[in-house]
Amino acid sequence: MSEEEFYKWLGEYLRDLRKLKKKTQEEICKSYHLARSSLANIERGRHVISAYNLYLLLKILDVPLESLLRNNHQEISNSRKEIFY
Repeated sequence: MSEEEFYKWLGEYLRDLRKLKKKTQEEICKSYHLARSSLANIERGRHVISAYNLYLLLKILDVPLESLLRNNHQEISNSRKEIFY
């Protein structure tokens, strides 16, 4: 997987998590202190996010960082099941 493909996958994963939590980009940005357009670019894979900012974003979504490694993005995208951790 190339770096570009990784950030696209990560953005889709974060978008899917946000939607599973029934949060809008605006709601996330109020807690994250980030412009909505920046979050949209992260979700599209157009913006590189640091490990620490990824941690903060997952914390706002109430999802442990470890779930990023454990969960298969394809399962989340296809089934829209709750995330178990």
